[in-house]
Amino acid sequence: MNLKLKMAMLKNIKLQIALLTLFLLSVSCADDLGNYNYKNINEIKATGIEKEYTIYNGEHFKITPNLNPTLDDGNDPNRYTYEWVAVNTLIINAPEAKFVIAKTKNLDIDLKLAPAKYKVYYFVKDNITGVTWQQEPFTLTVVSSIYEGWLVLGDVESKARLDMISILPNVAEHKIITDVLDKAGSGLKLSGKAVNVYCFKNPMITPLMYGIYITASESGTSRIDQDSFGWTPTQNIAYEMVDGSIPRNFGVDFMKSALSGENFIYSKGNIYYYMRIQQIGYSLPQNKVDTETKSFYAAPFIAENQGVLGSPVFYDRDGRRFLRYSTMDGICSKMPEAIGTGTVLDWSNTKSDLVYMTTSSFNGMENFAVLKDITTGKYNLLRFNTGFVQTYYKEILNAPDFDKATHFAVSPDSGYLFYTVGGKLYEYDHGTQSAKLMLDKGSEEITYIGFHANAKTFANKLVVGSYGTTGTLQLYTVPPVNGALVLTNNYTGLCKIVDVAFRAR
Repeated sequence: MNLKLKMAMLKNIKLQIALLTLFLLSVSCADDLGNYNYKNINEIKATGIEKEYTIYNGEHFKITPNLNPTLDDGNDPNRYTYEWVAVNTLIINAPEAKFVIAKTKNLDIDLKLAPAKYKVYYFVKDNITGVTWQQEPFTLTVVSSIYEGWLVLGDVESKARLDMISILPNVAEHKIITDVLDKAGSGLKLSGKAVNVYCFKNPMITPLMYGIYITASESGTSRIDQDSFGWTPTQNIAYEMVDGSIPRNFGVDFMKSALSGENFIYSKGNIYYYMRIQQIGYSLPQNKVDTETKSFYAAPFIAENQGVLGSPVFYDRDGRRFLRYSTMDGICSKMPEAIGTGTVLDWSNTKSDLVYMTTSSFNGMENFAVLKDITTGKYNLLRFNTGFVQTYYKEILNAPDFDKATHFAVSPDSGYLFYTVGGKLYEYDHGTQSAKLMLDKGSEEITYIGFHANAKTFANKLVVGSYGTTGTLQLYTVPPVNGALVLTNNYTGLCKIVDVAFRAR
């Protein structure tokens, strides 16, 4: 027998052996089927969950699914454990992409996810079988509810709280969000009483474009994220100051910004300055005169007077004098010789305490100052322009209870000086030298008034905050010729208002 024939026979034998083996195995398996006792297990197929949801962050979000268990007598209320997991689809592989938003059967939460698109997974674990059932994920689109609007800082039971009146694109009705930091899931927890809230563009030398700063008496001043309101400890304003010894809970009394990327902060008699374009950071106090060695105690007012484009004005509380500030030199100097129409005030020897001072866009931009003569006790109104020409200096007459006034504001249209006494709001006309009662809120207290130049269509509205059993914010149109105020916006259910800022876009 030749070699080829032997090889063919051997191959044929191997094939027959393989086929026989497969046959025997199949018969064996078939004969063994009756030896197993198969049992169905409890299965979960949840219903009542939509494929897509769109929710504003901070808004209440509720889903009540039906589990539809296949084998469950319902006698064990603790049979299942639950988990709702949201995954940010833009950063799906990043550690921070996954958020456990609830561990309950029903999803019933205030949604604290940042604006983004998420896939949400619902897991149900049967603790008896140990099997976890994953339901079909749904798409959740979280829309910013804090896009633009009024930031309202105040107190609730003597504790600081930030509320927001949210103005959403293409939504007619404004949305009131109480305790917006909590609703947005911010890490910032305010402690102590409300002090100040302020917004301005280009708040740092870094590319950050918008600054929102909140101050409470104990937690100090912090910048929150411009879109999400998120916060980390390094966002305390102390980290923006050159002096590393500044306490981490450093707090300002107020801020004033004349231009984008420029800002003053005032704290306990000291004034600090920042200007982005020149890379000037908050460093040493700027309340010092070029010809003197000792710093002066600055009164708690700043006339920003166009900032770097003009010359801001401070007031020496103890020396009772106005001083002009050089943004380039970082120091103050004496005012130029006083000139004006009629009686003028000696800048360097006013013999008066400064009661109020601000810069207004009235009459091409003028600065207003209310002073109390320490000898006569009389009040005077001073107006001066950006070139330090005194355009008006006269006694304030026919102004009821002016000595009891607590809040002031100047209309950018008419130059009327508004002031409050308890629940009453007066409008002082420097032309007629008389005041008119504009609002009387009875037992309610007016806790805030102001105008906001950066508030777009609301820039010329008088903003009034009052408190009775709850906080109320109202916006008024100021007509000419001492006409009655016209209420245009009314918001209730807020904190006891201390300060207001407009978050612009």
